[in-house]
Amino acid sequence: MIHRIATTSLATALIAMTTPSHAAETSLTIYSGDFDAVTQSEAQAGGPGFALVERRVAFDLKNGDNDVALAGLPRALDASSVLLKPSAGASIRGQRFDFALAGQDELLRRAIGQSVTVEQAVGNERQVLAGTLVSAGNGLTLRLNDGRIKVLANFSSFELPGLPAGMVNEPTMNWSINADHGGRQDFGLSYATAGLAWRAEYNVNVQGVGKDCRMALEGSAMVVNRSGADFKDAMLTLVAGEPNRVSAAGPEMMAMAAAAPRAKMMIADSAPQAQASGEYQAYKLPNAGSLPQGSVQHLPLVNPVTDVACERRYESSSNTGDWTPPYPIVDANYGATDGQSQPVIATLRFRNAKTSGLGLPLPAGRVRMFDGQDFLGEANIAHTPANADVSLAIGNVFDLSVERKREDFSLDREGRTMTETISVTVKNAKAVANTVRINERLSRWSSWEMTASSLPFDKRNAQTASFDVPVPAGGEAKLRYTVRYRWAADVNIPH
Repeated sequence: MIHRIATTSLATALIAMTTPSHAAETSLTIYSGDFDAVTQSEAQAGGPGFALVERRVAFDLKNGDNDVALAGLPRALDASSVLLKPSAGASIRGQRFDFALAGQDELLRRAIGQSVTVEQAVGNERQVLAGTLVSAGNGLTLRLNDGRIKVLANFSSFELPGLPAGMVNEPTMNWSINADHGGRQDFGLSYATAGLAWRAEYNVNVQGVGKDCRMALEGSAMVVNRSGADFKDAMLTLVAGEPNRVSAAGPEMMAMAAAAPRAKMMIADSAPQAQASGEYQAYKLPNAGSLPQGSVQHLPLVNPVTDVACERRYESSSNTGDWTPPYPIVDANYGATDGQSQPVIATLRFRNAKTSGLGLPLPAGRVRMFDGQDFLGEANIAHTPANADVSLAIGNVFDLSVERKREDFSLDREGRTMTETISVTVKNAKAVANTVRINERLSRWSSWEMTASSLPFDKRNAQTASFDVPVPAGGEAKLRYTVRYRWAADVNIPH
């Protein structure tokens, strides 16, 4: 089920059962990846998304042993990661995490042996029964106050005097702390949690075609919180990177539905500077803000840049794929696509370098491309360091078409060669002339030579050659080439 993400929160306020002080500062570090999975999931330990939380808490302690608790934690919290760092004069003797109440069945199971009041429908009336809960499963079994046993196959509602011992209605950490003096003491709290993620969102506006292309680019970060808790007055750091994590399933937790107060949003007047963070890039926002449960926030990430050098290219590739054969493919019909059309793809290419007007780390995310007011398409971009080349597929071109045909094939087994002639016809229904790059996968064998070609070609790799085919407005053009494959005497070819 897809859950809509709202800009308001459904979470409980952060409280502590022994009245911890308000955090002077909460540091929230969210790692990229899993954005779509987080937006469509409920908070659960071991679920998608990953973040690290650091904050300060304080407890009023007495001299000696103390039992303290802190509630309002994320339902997606990784209990094994929780670390409470005491100040001088205190030590942690034990730590326990109580998961939130899972549901009615678990509540009844834990309430066995306790007093319960049950309401049951009898005809058009309601009957109220009070007693001790003996068993719960397919219905309820009660020991009534007069000693009789009452078995209820169904019931309308039940009432308990309080939560059974050891149960909580929200995730709660419990600690046993030994203090060498009484008074209020500060602690550092850190933990990891799922349910938080972010990704980059880029808007690109391009002008011109071919190598005369120029583009404007700006980037923002979309941050989602479905961890099951609000984060208030937190210093936020976004890390472009996905550390390896060991998957661990967490228990199911109940969904909370307490209304959250209005919170100060995360804000930034400009994009933060990227900083190295281990093997990754980090973006630290300059101001504290709040990230409510169930919200998605839009934050600056890359300041707008203009007049970036780019190239808008039309490309069409043969459909033989990237498979590398274990021996020469001598079947004359291999890869035959005679008369079949193949799509022409519009692409946008640029170099992420200062010489092109960029030269910035570009975190992974989605790129929306426009030509003025016209929407061109969307593409995903991977984590891209400075000085790397970027290629984005815009979409299929409506008024350019390509047909590929095999014109000839010959095999000389004794001479250990085969020769193939291919023609490619490009048609242009546009009112202006265009150039289409034809990428041909020479997939019969890895050793080849071009013996004839109607147009110049570039050898892109061991099995790919590309041809730039100029096509007049409202016209067509044809590429024709012949390739010869050779193989060594010790290469075996199946008959």
